[in-house]
This record gives sequence, structure tokens and C-alpha cells, in this order.
Amino acid sequence: MNIQEADRHNPAVLGKVDGKKYILEIVRYPSSINSKHVGSIFLKNKRTYSFHFRQMDYGRFHGYDEDGNPSGSYSSNESWLTGSVSSQYGILSYGMSSGLFYSRLGPERSILMVFSFGGLISLHKQNMELGIALKNHGMVLKKFNSKNENMPLSCVISGSKKLDYLPLKLNLDIEFMYENQQPDIYLSGKFTLSKFIFLRCGINFEKFNQQIKSSLTRDLITGTGIGIGFKSGKYSIESGGYFYNPNNWVIGVSLQVNK
Repeated sequence: MNIQEADRHNPAVLGKVDGKKYILEIVRYPSSINSKHVGSIFLKNKRTYSFHFRQMDYGRFHGYDEDGNPSGSYSSNESWLTGSVSSQYGILSYGMSSGLFYSRLGPERSILMVFSFGGLISLHKQNMELGIALKNHGMVLKKFNSKNENMPLSCVISGSKKLDYLPLKLNLDIEFMYENQQPDIYLSGKFTLSKFIFLRCGINFEKFNQQIKSSLTRDLITGTGIGIGFKSGKYSIESGGYFYNPNNWVIGVSLQVNK
């Protein structure tokens, strides 16, 4: 798992981080939707702390009343401010994160308080890691309307293995959503090509439901992500994309500074 998103998915991963890191990410989605992420990770008194601010901008829309008459334009966006604390004891890493999630749709507002917890076991002789995380626990502080809103609770079981004879680390994540019968399954890998260059690739098993069955090539890239990264000294930059289908894809750039 990337440490850039560990505070949201499994904060225990940050328990193994040394030094201080700064993160800047920009992602562009279909329909001109954009997201930004600024974060800081640092070690203090044998604990790792992190603070992150994320924002998703969905753009502006034309509003209409019930009769179809124009009612003016409106915008929609989301902001998420989180903090986490993690630690390591022997082969066990553990951590928790908390944050405020703010969502706006025109004049309507919604505010959530969110907590996530995680644990990670590192088996050094086997070059393996096993993790579990409980995500999106919390409470609704302000609702969009009078309708009850449920938190998107989930439990993630993960495992990673660094192969002995290939410069490849494989990761498998299985996420059980509270209201879904079928889990989401993600398989990814990181290829270390040299001291300075690495590749990432991954698939979401939901790809089989996203295929448009127009051609073999198009179906192969649907639900697939790929990226390339460069490291030089204290700087690391990555760029990659995820294909919902051949006509809709996400592209992002991430910069990490280590101190």
C-alpha cells in the first residue's frame, strides 16, 4: 500500500515510516472532476503522526426547478481533513486515524466524523505482511436532509509478498462492505526496475462488470491501473492512470519529499 493513502485505508502501515515526508497529489477524473491532496508524515517519540487535507471538486452545474425552469447554477465539492497516529512493536504495527468529512451540494451541507483502525504483522523471514483494517466508523454530525444516512463501514483484509526471484512485490486486498454481499478484490504489484525507477500495476476484480465487450483489447484494460515512478535523493514522483473503460479514465501525479 502507498503511504500516501495509508491514513484512510490502514494507518498501521505508517508505523514503519522513518523520517519526515511531505506529499502533494493531483488527480483528474472524467467529466472534469479534480481532486487535490496535501499531507505531512513525521516521526516523534517513537510514534508516526500524519496530517492530510483532501478536496474533490465536482464542478458547476445548471439547476432547474420542478417545472424545468432554470434556477441558476450551483457547485458541488467535498473536503476531508484527517490526522493519524501509528506505532510499531516488534513485528506488529498498529494505528488509528480520525477526521472530518465535509460535503456540499449547492446550498445543502453534510458533515461526518470518521474513524479508521488498522493492524499489520510483518513476517521478515517470509518477506510477507498481513494486515486488517476497520474503515469509516463514526457519526453523522449534519445531514443533507431528514433522511437517515449510514456510514460506509467496511473491513479490509490484506496481504503482501515480496518475491525472491523477481523484483516484484504483490499485494492483495479484500474489502467487505457493510451493505454489499460481494467483497471488492484488488490485486496489485510494484516492479523495482532499478534504484531510481519503479512500475506499479493493478486490477480491480470489478473489471468484469465494467467491460463493454467491444473488443478484447478494450476489455483487458478496463478496470486496470498502471503507473511509473522515479526516485532521486529525497524526491519521489509518480504518475499513473486507472481505466474505468477505454473512454473514461483517471490520471494523477504524486510528489513526495523525504527529509
